[in-house]
Amino acid sequence: MPRIPISMPVDSPPCDFRLPQATLSYRRTATPLLTSEQALGAINVTAWLYRDRNGNEGIQVNPNITIAELARAFGPAATPDAEIGIHSEGVAAEWFRTRPGLRVLQIFSERIPCRHMCSPLLRRYYPGVPWYYYYDRNSWRGNGGELLKRAAGILKTAYGL
Repeated sequence: MPRIPISMPVDSPPCDFRLPQATLSYRRTATPLLTSEQALGAINVTAWLYRDRNGNEGIQVNPNITIAELARAFGPAATPDAEIGIHSEGVAAEWFRTRPGLRVLQIFSERIPCRHMCSPLLRRYYPGVPWYYYYDRNSWRGNGGELLKRAAGILKTAYGL
C-alpha cells in the first residue's frame, strides 16, 4: 500500500489515494515492469484526477518519455543540450489540452515537478490545482551538496516494494 505523499501547497486537501495507487498499478502492469531499481530511477509516473462535464471522475496516468526512447524513435539529438526527455507532467498536460471538457482536480507525480519547465507549466495552466509527490531531489542533499538519497530508494519505500 503506497504511503501518503507530500502536498503543494502544504495546506492542500489530502491527496486522493487513488492517484499513488494508479501510478503503482501502472508500474506493476507495464511491459516491461517498471518496479526495478533502474526503472524507478529513470521513469517518473504522474496521475491526474479529473472530472468530466457529467461529473464523472477519472484518472489519467502518464510516464515520462526517456531520452533513450526518443533516440530510438527519432535518432540522436542534433546537439548535446537537446538531449532531454519529455517530462510526464508535460505529456499529461498535452493530453488534457486536447480534451477541454475535462477539469483537473489533483495532480500526483512521483517526483516534485521540475522548477524550470513543469512547475511553471502547472502554475500557468492549472492554477489552484494541488500537487502531490514523493521525491524532491533538493530535500536529499547533504551539507556539501552531495545527493544522499535517489528517487529509486525513496519510491521503493513509498510503495513498499
